[in-house]
Amino acid sequence: NNRTVLEDGGGLCQVSTTLFRTVLNAGLTVTERVNHAYRVGYYEVGVGPGLDATIYDPAPDFKWKNDTGHTVYVESHIVGTKITFELYGTSDGRTAQISAPNIISETPPGDPIYSNTDTLPKGTTKQVEHPHPGAVTAVTYTVMHDGQPVRTQTFKSTYRPWPAQFLVGTS
Repeated sequence: NNRTVLEDGGGLCQVSTTLFRTVLNAGLTVTERVNHAYRVGYYEVGVGPGLDATIYDPAPDFKWKNDTGHTVYVESHIVGTKITFELYGTSDGRTAQISAPNIISETPPGDPIYSNTDTLPKGTTKQVEHPHPGAVTAVTYTVMHDGQPVRTQTFKSTYRPWPAQFLVGTS
């Protein structure tokens, strides 16, 4: 119903997003990745929009392929609220280049939405959603071997605009 709601599993997309970026840095093949429905500011810090990976049971999922011909060992560390992934394996000489996100278009979040509720005292207004501009972005991912490109993937992301939403008390 066009609302963000609390539910079990919050934070799982931080795991998939962190692993997505680790896989890209390692030069491995991404076989399935879906961006979030709307832009999430903390995934954009330092990198811009378009490098997130959402997961939800049963779908969407994040999938990647070990195409090195050797074993890849995945190690994760969690310290407090920070997760780190490290991938170990035999180098085949590949390197990866990840472009800065290209913002193809942006859409303003739109006018705020006000909804009456009897769960708040009359005259009280409570913000329940913060605005997010929509966007279409593209990130180009190139795997190189001996300085020559061997594979290019473009990750196109489409984010819906998301207006601020407020509850207005009527009780």
